Amino acid sequence: MSRPAAARVSSRAPAIDQREKLIGATERLLGSRGLGCVTTRDIARAAKVAEGALYHHFHDKAELILAVVLQQLGDFPEVLQGLPLQVGQNTVQKNLERVLESAFAFHHRIAPLVCSLFADQELLGRVRSMMHERSMGPGRTTSVIAAYLHAEQQLGRVLPAAVPETVADLMLAVSFNTALRDHFFHGGSGGEAKGHRQLREAVRALVVGLGPKRGGKHAREKR
Repeated sequence: MSRPAAARVSSRAPAIDQREKLIGATERLLGSRGLGCVTTRDIARAAKVAEGALYHHFHDKAELILAVVLQQLGDFPEVLQGLPLQVGQNTVQKNLERVLESAFAFHHRIAPLVCSLFADQELLGRVRSMMHERSMGPGRTTSVIAAYLHAEQQLGRVLPAAVPETVADLMLAVSFNTALRDHFFHGGSGGEAKGHRQLREAVRALVVGLGPKRGGKHAREKR
């Protein structure tokens, strides 16, 4: 006889709780000590679980690191998924600003972790392979933004000569560079308002080059 649904949920709850504790402990330790000084034993101790429990939920340290990255995504996946619905809506500039601000929030959270991965080439390689296997990473983001810009080109709201893939790459580069610069020069506390202002200025600079050359106030308003 199968167990009642309530009993099954109850038995799963501790496992789910352990997994979240491990992810949370990893986030805290990476933020305070850095990747190179954190072992799986440290993580298990901080999460108050046995080290063997870590390998029950995660195949290795790389899989745990990837789980931490996914935990930091915030609303970025939803913003990207909703981008096709914005074709022809609002302005190209406003739509790109929304994407870039969400990307920046994500990049700001993971920039220290991404940089620390370069100190462990073996771990970096494993994380990179896992991302490739799961079709994750900036390449996927670039393709979504580029598809949106191609659609806007069809509507005449983006210059025909513009290369959407290059524009998308530039957007992500601006986002990560702004996040990295804030961490490097200001310890990650440079101010969200300042960061968003810099992003809006970057989008405005891109859109000036994207807009169709129709001249006059009417063309500027349509963009």
